[in-house]
Amino acid sequence: MTSERLPAGQFPGLLGIESVSYGDGAEDGSVTAELPIRGEHFAPNGFVHAAAIVGLADTLCGYGCLASLPEGATGFTTIELKTNFLGAAREGTLTGTAVPVHRGRSTQLWDATVTSEDGRAVAVFRCTQLVLWPRD
Repeated sequence: MTSERLPAGQFPGLLGIESVSYGDGAEDGSVTAELPIRGEHFAPNGFVHAAAIVGLADTLCGYGCLASLPEGATGFTTIELKTNFLGAAREGTLTGTAVPVHRGRSTQLWDATVTSEDGRAVAVFRCTQLVLWPRD
């Protein structure tokens, strides 16, 4: 497994995600990261805000897509995302893992699961990315 430190001045760094780890081999394609829960992650109800959880999942899917772009592609943009919340968290560290479902020339589909420190699933996330190509 290889790891990559994330830039502090971009959204993932502001959220508190310090690095992402990539699964071994092109077939695996998984991306994992941790998000230590901080005070600014909380919603008024005392639980981690949904946006923090979605931010972790979306970051992982985005880094996975970026690492999986076909040769010659210039980037990607998210065209759909969906989250199902299965639980809540108040302390500890959230762990997210994203896996590719489809990595094609025009679109990619990624699923992510976010778990609490005790291993309970907090959310499942799915997003579709449009692969961008140079204009002629």
